[in-house]
Amino acid sequence: MPPTAQQSRVVKEVARLGSCIELVSLDPHFHDVSVGLFIKDGVMTVSSFSTIDGIEVRIEKIRDRCVQLGDVEVVEGTTDQLMLTSDLQLDRALKFMFTIAVEKDPSAEAPSGRITAPDTKTKLLFVLDGAELDGKYVYTVSTEGESDRSNMRIRAAVGGFIRYSGCERIDKDKFAFPDGKQYDNFARLILPLARNVSAVEAQLEQDEMAGQMNTQTLGFAQS
Repeated sequence: MPPTAQQSRVVKEVARLGSCIELVSLDPHFHDVSVGLFIKDGVMTVSSFSTIDGIEVRIEKIRDRCVQLGDVEVVEGTTDQLMLTSDLQLDRALKFMFTIAVEKDPSAEAPSGRITAPDTKTKLLFVLDGAELDGKYVYTVSTEGESDRSNMRIRAAVGGFIRYSGCERIDKDKFAFPDGKQYDNFARLILPLARNVSAVEAQLEQDEMAGQMNTQTLGFAQS
């Protein structure tokens, strides 16, 4: 196919699919093809520009894996489409969901049970528990293990959920998603990101200092 014709086909396909949430350039479990997750009018589509034999089956497997990993559901009558379980679109969680669905071992069991993640900076284990509180589903972050930094790490993790999911801080150890609903699968996906937000932890440490310095007090004010 001539380059101009190929480009035209890609442009038309992107217009049909909508905006790209995430693109995985190499699918390690299917001939290293590129696969993308797109969204248009609230419907997400798993798609690839590859025409290799078997790509439709692989796309359906990725779609079904996304359902196991995220708070999304199948669009009935399709093999490549998903819908969110609510109007809340959490781009970071969707990106992480799709990347894992494509890159991780498809035969591995999907995570379930308690929502936990080991801390990379201490020997602590983060634990998420949720419950209804004042009309919202509130998640509480706690830790298991010993560390004199446990309170700081918990606050940093909550800050990570605020940064990556737009969550609301309810308390030092508590947060809720923007619409106050329950999203256990998305929470499980975001926790490994939230625990590693060094910038959040640095900001928390700065907040505990007596007064914050700004560019003017440092002598860097612009004229």
